[in-house]
Amino acid sequence: MRAVRILVVVLILVGVAVALALNLGPKEAVRIEVQTERARVEPITQVVTASGKIRPERQVNVAADVGGYIRQITVKEGDAVEAGQLLVQIDPEIYVAAVLASDAGARTAQAQLALAQAGLERTRGEEERVRGLYAKDLTSKSVLERARADLAIAQAEVDAAQGRLLQAQAGLDRARKDLKKCTITAPLAGTVVVLNKEPGERASGGDFREDILMTIADLSSMEVEVEVGEREVVLISEGDEAEIEADAFTGKPIPGRVKEIGNAGITKNPGTEAEVTSFRVVVQVLETPLRIRPQMSATVRMQTDHRDATLTVPIQSVCLRRPSELAPEEKAGEGEAKAGEGEAKAGEGEARAGEGEARAGEGEAKAGLGGFKREEPVEVVFLVEDGVARARRVKTGLSSDTRIEILEGLGEGLEVVSGPYRALAKDLQDGALVRLPKPAAGARAGPGGPAAPGGGRVPGKDLGRGGRGGKKG
Repeated sequence: MRAVRILVVVLILVGVAVALALNLGPKEAVRIEVQTERARVEPITQVVTASGKIRPERQVNVAADVGGYIRQITVKEGDAVEAGQLLVQIDPEIYVAAVLASDAGARTAQAQLALAQAGLERTRGEEERVRGLYAKDLTSKSVLERARADLAIAQAEVDAAQGRLLQAQAGLDRARKDLKKCTITAPLAGTVVVLNKEPGERASGGDFREDILMTIADLSSMEVEVEVGEREVVLISEGDEAEIEADAFTGKPIPGRVKEIGNAGITKNPGTEAEVTSFRVVVQVLETPLRIRPQMSATVRMQTDHRDATLTVPIQSVCLRRPSELAPEEKAGEGEAKAGEGEAKAGEGEARAGEGEARAGEGEAKAGLGGFKREEPVEVVFLVEDGVARARRVKTGLSSDTRIEILEGLGEGLEVVSGPYRALAKDLQDGALVRLPKPAAGARAGPGGPAAPGGGRVPGKDLGRGGRGGKKG
């Protein structure tokens, strides 16, 4: 029995020792699994993408200028109308009465003016007769002055009568216009897209309150209004070609053209960290067989520049890193080139070792100060060399939805890391251990390596890269 216990204890100790050996022994380094794709020369078109609403180029709200009950509406929603066609008839009874009253007032004013003019002529003749007598010393000066005063009064009565007549005529014109406004006609040819009233309802017209009866739009010419960020609007020019895709017609692109670019920005959330400025851009819809309708949501892809043949990589392959995180290849090459020279001057180097050490403290001090300086991130791509990720600094140009142009820092045919997104955005650093996924059984790798994930913006920050490419020429 005692021997059994000893055996059990020995076995337990052996198991613990094996577990400790496995846990404390050397572990295999963790490698980040990545996908790669080959840099290739191909055409690229720079695209600015924005979303907005489809609307007619010409749309008019039909409103009542006078108030009253609607006697008749001759159209219904969806009807096509011609310019000048009768749409709405408002009950004109009170406006007819106003015209009759204004006409009577104008006639009365006209008669009063005629009487005043007749009195003026009579008074003027009397003043001339008295003036002649006074010239012959046949009457007194007071009689002459009274005659002149009567003439002035008669002239004032004529002027007043003329004023009353003008006022009456203006009232009559206004009444006639109000009566005419009771009949509302179509201001343009188009389609009734909105109808807000029914016969028997009251229209409350007036200059300070717009009572919209219906909306008429010319559906033969449509456009899309979108908002574009301030760093992308500078890439767009009037006349740029565009591709429009309505949410209701997925996969059926509609040709378009940039028609208008706003001059003033639209600022949202001013004074906060979320403040953004955008600009209004209007894209004209060219001929299409699709029955698009106002207020449909649409995505617009505006083509701002193009290269027929240029080196490109997947857009997600270009990411941002701080310069201090990189090991610049140019410095490594320089060090290897000068290795022989360094060995030849070993004695001189040793002689100056003390000076170098003396300056080491100064360098460390400056490094400490430099730590407070903000590092602007730079654009890099990652290559895979013997299972190690190597960051290479690049200069980019145009970008499409899925590809980005490489102007400097990379050659054709090199394999660059194209995914996954998390690795490119955060995990992957210069010198990190990586591994490629094992190909599936029976699968054949294409010339570009494993497939890259879908396109997206550059991880880390949007630099508005397309601005360095220039415009179409």
